Amino acid sequence: MPFKTLSQSLFPALAGLIIFCSQSQAAEQVTITSTANPTTFLELYTSQGCSSCPPAERWISTFTDDEKLWTDLIPINFHVTYWDYLGWKDPFASAVFSKRQRTYKALGKSRIVATPGFMVNGSGWQGWFYKQTIPITKTPYLGNLKATINNSKINLEYDTVNTKDKTNQNLIAHVALLGFGIETQIHSGENAGHKLKHDFVVIGYEQSNMQTKRQLSLTDLTLPRAKKISPTKQALVFWVSKKGDPTPLQVAADWF
Repeated sequence: MPFKTLSQSLFPALAGLIIFCSQSQAAEQVTITSTANPTTFLELYTSQGCSSCPPAERWISTFTDDEKLWTDLIPINFHVTYWDYLGWKDPFASAVFSKRQRTYKALGKSRIVATPGFMVNGSGWQGWFYKQTIPITKTPYLGNLKATINNSKINLEYDTVNTKDKTNQNLIAHVALLGFGIETQIHSGENAGHKLKHDFVVIGYEQSNMQTKRQLSLTDLTLPRAKKISPTKQALVFWVSKKGDPTPLQVAADWF
């Protein structure tokens, strides 16, 4: 399967407490926590302007009903901007995601910037092109990540272990809102005339340095060009990483 390439660069982590204020959430308290077992964080970098990407997105969609979803496996679908020049502006694309992918390459964690491009727990992976199974990376347990949703607020806590930095001042917190069952009719570019379906696609994203920003609104999670969409269901994904390195240290996710 062919893929498209590009190049360039960007972004070790966070924790403590972040509060996200939602406009309309049930008062019932909901808790999303990381698991003690190794969780695979699978990142797909893709674009509606790339004709090689739909097969990769269809493969990602097969995990929607996987029994190990959110516990053993957390897929996330980042749309990049660098194929918008073909005449079709991807409504889910963000320059932040393009920069994230380039940072991995700059740090030597992936060989190329490509679509479709895959990262598994912060390391480049080409196995999809050869129909290989997703590798299980045995990483040390670094701490528990917990998000508590209560009375329209989300309180995110990361309790680190085996680290000298107990203040988490060098950490970045990330939250992504994922959309499922979203269909888009493409009118130009390499996929012109096709209707594309997206699952696990990031329709809202925010990151924060715990030391400088403590309150965010869930309305901030909507990407400007992706507002007029109707996902069949949604999920929230939280993760922490070190400053300057996108590699997730701990992740937690569930349906929202």
